[in-house]
Amino acid sequence: APGETLPGLLELGGFPEPFLGGSSRQARRWRLGRREQVLQQDLRDLTMVRNVSLVEQLVDMLAERVGNPLSINSLREDLLVDHKTVANWIDVLERLQVIFRVPPHAGSLARTLNKEGKVYFWDWSEAPEGGARFENCVASHLLKLCHWFQDVEGRRVELRYVRDREKREVDFVLLRDRKPWVLIEAKSGAAPLHPALGYFQRRFAAPFAFQVTASGEAQRDIVPAHRLFAGLP
Repeated sequence: APGETLPGLLELGGFPEPFLGGSSRQARRWRLGRREQVLQQDLRDLTMVRNVSLVEQLVDMLAERVGNPLSINSLREDLLVDHKTVANWIDVLERLQVIFRVPPHAGSLARTLNKEGKVYFWDWSEAPEGGARFENCVASHLLKLCHWFQDVEGRRVELRYVRDREKREVDFVLLRDRKPWVLIEAKSGAAPLHPALGYFQRRFAAPFAFQVTASGEAQRDIVPAHRLFAGLP
């Protein structure tokens, strides 16, 4: 059944070698090998960063914060380095395709917070199991869709999230030509439709809004992840 692929995708990640291998043990070995390649070799060879152990700690800390607005100041305090250093390390990890960032979309809402972006991993199996990993998986598929629109259709489609001062939040918003187009909330379990979807859809006048879930049947404005992923280019 189409939905049977999703648990393996979440457990093993989306890179071909661990996913097609189908083994949790093999996937763990591959993940350790990739981290060693990137942090022990690429980081030293391609950048001026030399404090690899602290960067490894930063990667672990970022994994714990998947799906949450990032506070560089909090990371700086935990790592005992300055703000500029942490910001530079995050830039390096993004260039090495360890992570990618999803910035906030403020639009014209006065109550919308201009916070730091969220961080996700290219290998979503780095994220903790459960809701964070599922959200990371959805983010990766949506980012791929944005790249497809740009490379194939020549359309500017960007991935953002939205949150306001009242703490209403929607995980993702796709901007088309810089205007809200689709709002997407990710839920790892069965849940009623997230109320912030309707709120921000009305405020932004976005044409589409839906909730994507890891389990359950399709309902009005609720789409199973396997169906969403299968429909993406």
